[in-house]
Amino acid sequence: MPAPATRVPPPRQRLGYRPALDGIRALSIVAVIVFHTPGWGSLPRVLPGGHLGVTVFFVLSGYLITTLLLGELRRTGDVDLPAFYLRRAARLLPGLLVVSVLHTVFWSSLDGVLKTLLPVLAALLYLGSVFAGFWGLMGKITWSWSLSVEEHFYFGWPPLLRRLFRSGGRCRHPMRLAALAALAVVGIAVAVRVTFVDSVRWHDMLYFSTFTRMDALAVGCLAALAAWRYRLPFARCAGWLAAGTLLYCCVSPELSIGHASLNTWGLPLGTGAAAVLVVSVVQRPDALLARLLAVRPLVHVGVVSYGLYLWNLFPGSAVQHLTGHRVGPVGTVLCWLAMLAAVELSYWLVERPVQTWARARLRDPRPVRAPRGEVPASECTRQVLARTASWRVPVVVR
Repeated sequence: MPAPATRVPPPRQRLGYRPALDGIRALSIVAVIVFHTPGWGSLPRVLPGGHLGVTVFFVLSGYLITTLLLGELRRTGDVDLPAFYLRRAARLLPGLLVVSVLHTVFWSSLDGVLKTLLPVLAALLYLGSVFAGFWGLMGKITWSWSLSVEEHFYFGWPPLLRRLFRSGGRCRHPMRLAALAALAVVGIAVAVRVTFVDSVRWHDMLYFSTFTRMDALAVGCLAALAAWRYRLPFARCAGWLAAGTLLYCCVSPELSIGHASLNTWGLPLGTGAAAVLVVSVVQRPDALLARLLAVRPLVHVGVVSYGLYLWNLFPGSAVQHLTGHRVGPVGTVLCWLAMLAAVELSYWLVERPVQTWARARLRDPRPVRAPRGEVPASECTRQVLARTASWRVPVVVR
């Protein structure tokens, strides 16, 4: 039997659906796209720190996952780990498979099958952060490193929370121990980055590896644990200050990839600002900042932001290779439109149907005959489970 659900204290505020979080996703993916475009397009490098959009995604992911897990623990006293990983697979794998197939078909005829297929297999097995960080072998699919960092973290964090809260009373302060575990992750990542900040040999490891980038996910988890019981002081002002700090980080040349300042203070600054921004818009959904982030165009871009991350490099790189020169301003716009079209098609024709199937699978599992002497679930219980399974849950993406 699971431990009593009351071991998780009541939340200060129910999360629900916050469209402003999709707005944060939208601005983050725009920063990443603008950061990547000068590599194949004609845009100047106006956002040298735009790669920090990935850090914002990490923080947001850690916050949402932890909040949802705490909610499940409070409702049921347990975490359904198979259901958790099924939801993640249904959300992440379909789009990744589509991009991987197209990437393999297009580039294998130009770069060779082995050189193309090895990075794709590493990405599908969520080993991109290892191959990119230690061997630099991911080539044109190096962007998959961030997917690996997230999955490596989530192989450990949900089981850890489950164990802490289901320890049968042996663990007296599970919330505190969870926070200490997240702080340990932050400490390890920061210590490794500071130790090797001047190392040329480990340059790629500092940016790409799980050990040096998982602190952003852990900070998101810490923010969720704190916000579960406490309010952010001066949340409205703090949100604007955090947004301004993130803007500064994105435009600052000092925080370009490869600069020592990125590893010493840039990543911690961007990570902390992202956590404050997320908590601010969640706890103050009526504030001007949250309402601006919740406008419909931004929300839709946030909904498909995972697909934008998967597709943002392919059209421009392919056109540049085929033509032999940069695509120019008009070509850049056309590549963006092609990217948007591919993302929408993938989302509506592949990703959404798979997610619908996964939700139906979780909502209506095959009936299991109750053991002799055990009372089967009542119709009322089945209705409650059906309703809770259909609630709109914030989708966690890269």
